[in-house]
Amino acid sequence: MVVGRDYLLKKTRGPYAATHFFNTRVVPGAVNAAGAVEVALDRAARATRLRPALLLALGSAVLATAVVARPSRR
Repeated sequence: MVVGRDYLLKKTRGPYAATHFFNTRVVPGAVNAAGAVEVALDRAARATRLRPALLLALGSAVLATAVVARPSRR
């Protein structure tokens, strides 16, 4: 491979629009949402004096029960 004189001067194309959107909108939003859930879980754990893992287990059990036990539309 032969490298020309202006090899380092050439600008490369930027990222694709979808990649740029994902990296600037979706990822920061997901990180902010995860942080908010973590803070809410920590506050709930302090208020109830229960471990965060136990709160997560109870919350997921309630959610699973609500989804499974909902009445059918038939």
